Amino acid sequence: LPVISVEQALAAILAQIKPLGTERVVISDSLDRVLAEDIIAPCNVPPFDNSAMDGYAVRHADIGGACPERPVKLKIASDLPAGYTAAAPLKPGEAIRIMTGAPVPEGTDTVIMQEDTTAEGSVVTILQESKKGTNIRHAGEDIKKRSLLFNGGTMLRPGHIGTLASIRRAVVSVYQRPRIAIVSTGDELVD
Repeated sequence: LPVISVEQALAAILAQIKPLGTERVVISDSLDRVLAEDIIAPCNVPPFDNSAMDGYAVRHADIGGACPERPVKLKIASDLPAGYTAAAPLKPGEAIRIMTGAPVPEGTDTVIMQEDTTAEGSVVTILQESKKGTNIRHAGEDIKKRSLLFNGGTMLRPGHIGTLASIRRAVVSVYQRPRIAIVSTGDELVD
């Protein structure tokens, strides 16, 4: 028999291999599986502008120059917990108490973190001016709608699965797992 190189033997073996079929699995069962499809983001993440921390949503124009020596006082118009939206746009001279993750109310462009304020009754005192846009996570800041997230052929790791969950993707198409058998023959083998 002619002797062939390892590369030639490998090429001959690989020429006989056909890709396995695909199957759909829930993402909790997809760890270490290989994607059989491209994943395109169907939505923005985050889906809307939201507060990056607990504090007060304000109009930047209302807090210019605020500092401990010259604090700015604003009327607290409402409280806005995460999961809720403001009932009305913010008016000049007002602030809305906002929690992390809550949608940024219409009319606001900055969130002052709670540590830079003091509140008493229905008035909040802004002790430190922040740059316009501070503490706001913008829609699509993490993931833009219609962007390619993963190519088919990607082995899914924990970070991929977290990203799939963030775009509300419950099921993915993956390649089937191969079944492998090792058969040893010959009397030259010993325990």
